[in-house]
Formats: sequence, structure tokens, C-alpha cells
Amino acid sequence: MLIADFDRYGRCADFDPATGRLGPGRAVAPGESTHGHYGRLGRTPVVFYRGADGLRLRAGEHDVLLDAATPVRHRIAEPECVLTVGQGIELRYPVPPEWYGLADDPTPFVEPDHFDLGLFVANVLAHPDRGARLYR
Repeated sequence: MLIADFDRYGRCADFDPATGRLGPGRAVAPGESTHGHYGRLGRTPVVFYRGADGLRLRAGEHDVLLDAATPVRHRIAEPECVLTVGQGIELRYPVPPEWYGLADDPTPFVEPDHFDLGLFVANVLAHPDRGARLYR
């Protein structure tokens, strides 16, 4: 399955959900569709993707189905962001530096979750309609 790089537009990598292996990054070819995003939250590699059974999050060696029963919470505990998924995953990572200049950013409709994969995951899951449409 093809997964987009969260931090670099136009980049992607092949991802094997069974093993968690993420291939080397490359440019997205015309007509290719991606089925998720990958990046790092702190030192932890993360893949947010749509599997056959719904949205999933792979964080390091953990792979979790993100259904309505899975609690997901994002919070800021300066100088870190904290993403908590289910009962067993807590990812701590520095607040993205891009957040501090958003008030002055001239880009239309720019939001903090454009720069923070953890916040993006939490925001998608907080809106069931958005989650139902994502990566289809």
C-alpha cells in the first residue's frame, strides 16, 4: 500500500501493514493514490492509514484499530505534545515550531494539524464524517 509523507508534499513510500515495513521514500507518480500518512512523533515512526477494517495507527511496533471504542487524546504539555491512543500508546514529541508563527502565516486556511501528525490523527478521529472519508 502506498503511504504519503506527512512532512514532505509529493513524497510517498510503500508500506506493508502485516510487517510494519516502510520502504524508502520516493516521489508520488501521476495517478497514484495514497492510503495514509507516515512520519515521526519524536523518535517513534508512525503510520496513520486505512486498512481493510478501518483507520489504523502504527506507532513503533504497536498497530491499533482506531474505532469508536478507542480513546485518542492530544494535549500540549509544554514544551511537548502528547498523543495518547488506547490504553497503551503515549507519544511525546516537541511542539512543532511552525505552530508559533501560524498567526502571521498568509496561507489561506492553514491549521495547526497541517504541521503535527499527532494532532491530525486526533482531529480526524474527533469528527467521524472526516474519518469515514479519509484515505478512500
